[in-house]
This record gives sequence, C-alpha cells and structure tokens, in this order.
Amino acid sequence: MSKRVKISLITIIILLIPIIGYQFWYVPNFTGDDYYTYISNSYKEIIEKDDSGANMKEYYYQQKSYDKEGNEKLLKFNSTIGRPIKANNYLKVTYNPKHKRVLSWEKVQKDNIPQKSIDKISK
Repeated sequence: MSKRVKISLITIIILLIPIIGYQFWYVPNFTGDDYYTYISNSYKEIIEKDDSGANMKEYYYQQKSYDKEGNEKLLKFNSTIGRPIKANNYLKVTYNPKHKRVLSWEKVQKDNIPQKSIDKISK
C-alpha cells in the first residue's frame, strides 16, 4: 500500500470519529422531539430549602402536549426561571425519549405551531 493511500485512510478515519460520535452519542442524549402545549395557570408550586437553608420556589407543570402529527404526550417539566411561566402562552417543548425527560422549552407564536398540534390544543 502506498504512503498516499495510508495517509488518506488515516485522514478519513480521523474525520469519521467526530461524525460517528455525534450520531451515536450526542443525538440520542442531547436532542429530542418537539411537542407543543398551551400554558395557563396550571402549575404546582413547591417550596424547598437550598443548601444555605433559604426557601427556594419551584414551579412544576404537567401538560398535555402534541407533536407535529397531533399525537398526545403528557410531559412533566419545571419553569427553570425561578417564577411561573407566564400564562396564556404557547410553548415548544423538546422531549428526549431515551431519558424520558424534557430537555428544554421555549415560547412560540401560535402561527409557528403545526396545524395538527394547534387543532388538538384548541379542543
């Protein structure tokens, strides 16, 4: 095998390692499926003590959410911002099926929600 072929093979292998790592480690652990929901004042407030003994409020939600095809999933998540999520807002929630947890949520406009999801939310 010539030196040029060996160098090419080594280069290809080195370039494939990050791509394979992304596909088999990052994607299953840090990405998820998008679901859409409507937030009202349906949260549960829990007061916990932090390490210093001060009260810390957590706001938990258990929401019916819908994917782009209108399939329902009951998702549980917290506000993560130290206060309740503002009522009367639509959220896009990213859910990781491997770890069975919500990774993130963000406010979205009603116009940006797939039609099948908005039809289910509006019922």
